[in-house]
Amino acid sequence: MNATRLFLKLLKERGIDRIFMVSGTDYAAFIEQKVEDPSLPEFEVIPHEITAASAALGYSLGGKIGTVAVHTVPGTANALGIIINAYTSRIPLIVIAGRSPYTESGSVASRNLRIHWTQEAKDQGGILRQWVKWDFEVRDPNQIPEVVSRAIQIATSEPKGPVYVEIPREVSIAEAKERKVNAASFEPGPTRESVEKAKRLIEEAENPVIITWRAGRRKEWFNSLKRFADSSGIPVINYVGETVNYPTDGPMAISRNVSDSDLLIAVEVEVPWIPKREKVEGKVIKVDVEPSYSYIPFYGFPCDLCIQSTPSAFFDQLDIKNEERKAKILEEKIIQDKKREEEIQSLKLERKIHPKVLSYYIGKIREKINATIIDEYPLNPRYCKLSFDEYYGDLSEGHLGWALGSTIGYKMATGKDVITTVGDGSFIFGVPEAFYYAQIPSLVVIYDNGGWLASAEAVEEVYPEGLAKAKKVFPGADFKRYDIGGTVKAFNGYFRLVESIDEIELALTEGIQEVKKGKIAVVQVIVEKTR
Repeated sequence: MNATRLFLKLLKERGIDRIFMVSGTDYAAFIEQKVEDPSLPEFEVIPHEITAASAALGYSLGGKIGTVAVHTVPGTANALGIIINAYTSRIPLIVIAGRSPYTESGSVASRNLRIHWTQEAKDQGGILRQWVKWDFEVRDPNQIPEVVSRAIQIATSEPKGPVYVEIPREVSIAEAKERKVNAASFEPGPTRESVEKAKRLIEEAENPVIITWRAGRRKEWFNSLKRFADSSGIPVINYVGETVNYPTDGPMAISRNVSDSDLLIAVEVEVPWIPKREKVEGKVIKVDVEPSYSYIPFYGFPCDLCIQSTPSAFFDQLDIKNEERKAKILEEKIIQDKKREEEIQSLKLERKIHPKVLSYYIGKIREKINATIIDEYPLNPRYCKLSFDEYYGDLSEGHLGWALGSTIGYKMATGKDVITTVGDGSFIFGVPEAFYYAQIPSLVVIYDNGGWLASAEAVEEVYPEGLAKAKKVFPGADFKRYDIGGTVKAFNGYFRLVESIDEIELALTEGIQEVKKGKIAVVQVIVEKTR
């Protein structure tokens, strides 16, 4: 049994049916073995590591185990930002990397190109060790069964995340003994004492709230949180964060200042509030698979009761009912929803396109086709009707460029229609040509606000009376304007530039029609530089 064939065969047996690949001279054995045995995992060529790693990330969001193969040090470096996204947002990812041959002669796999010397690192895994759960270089082909089993176990155990496996070229061509090793994944759960204490704190609270960011990542988490919130009458503040944590039209989905609450239940959220802006004096219950967030060096959020558990394992043990509180929250939600609708109707009358209006129209078209939104920065999900598995956005580390590639992987994993929303900056970061190459039909909407809005907002925050804010000029953050989405036409795609509110619905409708024909559609919308 060839070592590479065994490696790929074991991946396939553990459910990894597709590898997003940017190959190099380190993948000779992979290519040969795939030709010899077509039943091995499919190789999806995505011609840039940012896009390829993002496709693997999207594959994981779609319920599979995303796997990407990159070329030694250069490929690892290119993919690093996306790997960090996966780590901080707890998304499973298998990252395979070649390693420069370690022999100068004596093997058909020995070094034969100049770069085989210059690409060798003193510690290749050290490039990303801060942001992977585990890394390992295969030194002997007979280690492969344990390596595959351990990689999948660690990547898929809570908190989930990326792992990194290096395979030198000499090892990839060697013989290996076929064995099977199974190490099951695992996750934490609450103690009986912690549940009882949490129950007392919740029952004693007069104005509790739930704050979360990714409690909707798994369906059982979503359903468990929804059941508890609906029964207890406790509002869910970040009902849409990194994903939909609670239905946007649910009775407990409201916006509220957490400073007014006497109990905060922080669920799967590393930054529950911004201390600079909100002073929290209420007690805090933290429910999280890793509540300390130990990867963050400085971290001062209080925790009166820290429970290391999945959300479902915790909430499924609570049976708390409060109909009176539920009725009051519902009244508050009705008022907020009415104000939001009035706001949209008012913004529709403006000459320029406000990003909230564009979000509103995208939400309407999404409902018609039952698509999932993959959002990188600009879309405001509070102006859309969304539920489980209908929105993914705002990955915690914030490395831009992941949304386009994730569209590829998510669409392949689920078969669902996807609407991808990006800013003009994040669109460029996403390597559009590598995204187009995959030819995955989808609608991409660019919120073109002429630059990096977050950078401009930082200037206004730090210098509220400054000249840059007064002039609305932000050198270093402002862009020259081009029809950046027009490059899709080189790949037989659809493009439309939108500059007025009256064009939005027609452009989105035409875009969806082109997607149904099997094309990529890009709609670039000129929006105000605001949120």
